[in-house]
Amino acid sequence: MDFKALLTDKLKWSEEEAAQILGTSIEQIRKWEINDDTLTNSIISKIVEHSGLDYNTVLDYHKARPEHFYTQNTWKKTDEVKQSYMEYIDFALDKMNLDEEQKNKYIKNLQSGIKNSQVKPSISIVGRSDTGKSTLINTLLGSEKMPVSWTPTTSIAVYIKHINDRPNFIKDTTWIFADEMDGENLWNVKKLYDKDYCQKWKIAQGDVDILSLFGTRQGEMSKKRAGAAVVFLDAPILCNCDILDLPGYGTEEASDDIITFNAGQKADILIYLSQANGFMRVEDINYLKENIRTLPVFEKKEENNVKPLSNLFVVASQANSVNNGNVKDLSIILQKGCENFCKTLAPKYWKKREDISGFTNYGTSILPKRFFTYTIDIPLLCKNFNSSLKEILEMLPEIINKRTQAFIEEYRRTYIAILETEIKMNEGLLSDKEEYCKKLQEIEDSELKRTKDNSENERKITQKIDALSIKSQNEFSQYYSGIINTDNLVSKMQNRNVKNNKEDINYFVSQIQDELLTECNLILEKNTKELSSDLQKYIKNLDEKFRNSSTNSTIDIDFDAGFAFSEAVGRIGRLGIIGGLAGCIASEAVGSLGSIAFFTGIGGNIVLGSSFFGPMGIAMGAAIIGVIGLIQLFSGEWEKNVAKKIVESYDDNDFKRSFKNLITDYWKQTESAFVQANREVEKKWVKTVEELRNKINSYDAVEIQNNIQNLKNILYFYNHIPIDRSDCQVVNI
Repeated sequence: MDFKALLTDKLKWSEEEAAQILGTSIEQIRKWEINDDTLTNSIISKIVEHSGLDYNTVLDYHKARPEHFYTQNTWKKTDEVKQSYMEYIDFALDKMNLDEEQKNKYIKNLQSGIKNSQVKPSISIVGRSDTGKSTLINTLLGSEKMPVSWTPTTSIAVYIKHINDRPNFIKDTTWIFADEMDGENLWNVKKLYDKDYCQKWKIAQGDVDILSLFGTRQGEMSKKRAGAAVVFLDAPILCNCDILDLPGYGTEEASDDIITFNAGQKADILIYLSQANGFMRVEDINYLKENIRTLPVFEKKEENNVKPLSNLFVVASQANSVNNGNVKDLSIILQKGCENFCKTLAPKYWKKREDISGFTNYGTSILPKRFFTYTIDIPLLCKNFNSSLKEILEMLPEIINKRTQAFIEEYRRTYIAILETEIKMNEGLLSDKEEYCKKLQEIEDSELKRTKDNSENERKITQKIDALSIKSQNEFSQYYSGIINTDNLVSKMQNRNVKNNKEDINYFVSQIQDELLTECNLILEKNTKELSSDLQKYIKNLDEKFRNSSTNSTIDIDFDAGFAFSEAVGRIGRLGIIGGLAGCIASEAVGSLGSIAFFTGIGGNIVLGSSFFGPMGIAMGAAIIGVIGLIQLFSGEWEKNVAKKIVESYDDNDFKRSFKNLITDYWKQTESAFVQANREVEKKWVKTVEELRNKINSYDAVEIQNNIQNLKNILYFYNHIPIDRSDCQVVNI
């Protein structure tokens, strides 16, 4: 007998309940959990009597051991490619002997981009605290390495990484980080290798068991407000991915749910657990659909073989609780859960994903395939889940490699053009200094007019942003008023054949919520595209002004405004949300340089609207749920009563104003990011002119020759970067 497993897994008795039922102390129960050899027949008889199990079942009970989860380490090759690129760059830098300024100017962002693109995929595991998240994690890890008994009821996100990914300055298995530091609300896992940053945030370190001290509000260290932890373990699955264990959803304050959402939305794969008994309640649905909005789109119909939505797993956990794991009954539960989920979606919910992937019919034929069963008691019920997870984990490294290749090729192409122009300029300076003196004079003579013109053009863009902010608010306000009114809601209930029961009405309320969020996103997307068009013209004009600062000279200055702008957006993006400017970059408003900003700074956070409004959706769902319980459903005017209550709830929570405030913030951040990026471009231009001035004023033919040779070496470096990952060899400079 496995006494501990019998209590926790089969009987679901707490230590206190077991002690009371068996007429003994908690201390004795704990001793039997460690060693059950001293159990007497009388104790076993009491278990049989109170559990309803037969004697042999109790005696022979042992913890179920599911099939070992195994995935081939395909990330190893990706990591080797990354190391090859880094070695190639380091070798080339050593051979070229560049100073720090030249390294920063020509190479640093390439290094950062490769590092940001070659990041191990992460799995976010989300669900209520009673859905078996820790059990699933331990099964994936291959052993009980994470404490199952600890239940995080505060906003602590646990990042589980492979032991080989541990930074040199961390010697322990686990580090615990504060929940807030200097205005930042959550420790940033991307800064794991920043020693000063991590030590500043750290509040404790030790073995994995230290989590139990910080993971609950009642824990011994609860006064030290923990927000995140990182755990380093040796498990095969961690060779291919990181695992993010998030707090149990729906068990604490609404703010905790939003923090869980904010941490989880950055994951590449989402596993959402809902108990098979009570599968996909409306609370689960409201939370899940906001997570799916921000889920990365890996499937590209014309580019790869990734199955649509294969990074989503909606799991009916503890499936053995449904008629002892009856497959037919569970299939009905999965089907019903998917149907109920789809009932709550706006008609255009999948539009953004369809536009990106090229696939259609997400709600009808694709989504049902992403629902799974799971239980450690019956390995057969885990089979589909395990095989699907294994498949996507083994495929993602190849997708990431291709993404890196695309970034390097774009970066290489851009810098080759910049370097060729700069070499030409320096050679021209050697052969005809006077011509460049004239060029510099023309630039300086025209600077006042250029800066004045640019200020005016910048003002037009900011005015455009302000106008789009007002336009977005007005468009959404009109839509909102057309939706949230009694007559319209009654009409919709009748047209959609909503039944007179709380479940049906809850799904209807959830769909109304989703229609508002979807329409808000679509309005922002439409107006952001309008800004993108104006921004593209602005940058083209800016580039022409820089390149042709005078009408009398044909000399070209080595300055690319679009490239400078995209790099600036990338740097700003590291600091936080940048509103619609992320959408402009994603839609390539600066030419084909979206990937430059994407990998040199913004990373995976280019999401239009959906991540910005996700917490709003969660807050709305939490506020509206339960409102139906106050309505008399069986009166003659039940539809009108429901509609009035919905309108009343929206008014009481002032959701219309909340939407307006978020729309305003979206465009304010857009404007702020644009102005900052434009300032950085100006600074870079001033520095470019200053460098030209210095070359002319301290004219040194030998130094210019050396500079030309350095530039040619860098050009050679870019011309010979091995784009094909299988041919990442060091070449001589």
